[in-house]
Amino acid sequence: MVPPTRDLPAPHAPSNADSETVVIRRLETLDEFQSCVELQIDVWGAGFTDVVPASILQVASHIDGLVLGAFADATLIGFVFGLTGVKDGEIVHWSHMLGVRAQTRGMGLGRRLKEAQRAELARRGIVREFWTFDPLQARNAHLNVNRLGVRVIDYAVNMYGTTGSPLHLGIATDRFIVELDTTKAPRATFVAADRGKLPIFTPAPRVGDVVADGDSPSSALIEIPWDVQSGAHPADEILRWRIATRTYFQWAFLHGYRVSALQRDHEAERAFYVIDRDGDA
Repeated sequence: MVPPTRDLPAPHAPSNADSETVVIRRLETLDEFQSCVELQIDVWGAGFTDVVPASILQVASHIDGLVLGAFADATLIGFVFGLTGVKDGEIVHWSHMLGVRAQTRGMGLGRRLKEAQRAELARRGIVREFWTFDPLQARNAHLNVNRLGVRVIDYAVNMYGTTGSPLHLGIATDRFIVELDTTKAPRATFVAADRGKLPIFTPAPRVGDVVADGDSPSSALIEIPWDVQSGAHPADEILRWRIATRTYFQWAFLHGYRVSALQRDHEAERAFYVIDRDGDA
């Protein structure tokens, strides 16, 4: 059940907030957990049906779950939340939600929250953590694949169903499931912008592209929208990208490829996943 929204404006970060003054720490009080609920609604919208209530956030924090917040003075401007459980006999962590207020994006808070989460899990002796992200979101892919160094382990079709959030674009919530070794410090991955001879899987080929034709090259590119949240793509076009990329990734994983990087061509405003066949990279 979605908690009722209050008839008050969402809190905003202090005007002098910057990355140097923001403090990341665990949420501790019921008021802070309630602020996290309000932040979820602010980030995902009033129609979001998967809001985690304050009671569950508080309970989870008592059984080795983890709720970390980014605070500008006393104002919560970002958070990351996850649950600890057992998978195949091993204690692991599932990072369920990461959200940052729109007016404070661009400060690197998402990365700082994830790195703080990784460090705390490593301190607790939890070696592996998992989470998901939308393969069509280029900025999230850059953070997760290039900056945090996650390993993509699966492609889940419509994992969360319909959530009512405008951020989910009204299409199936396909997600990458990713894994991170908490004992290893994040290592940034950078790739050259020259896509030269690599074949491209894309529903929107451009002049000069080497379009993949069904062969199995050692490396290839899978194109995604440059900025799917920009509002520049009509609904039917976004759906076309979802269906096409779902097919490409399912084919790639079935044939032994792995995601190794996200490549962005700022001049052409294009984004591509680099995929390499295991053993060939």
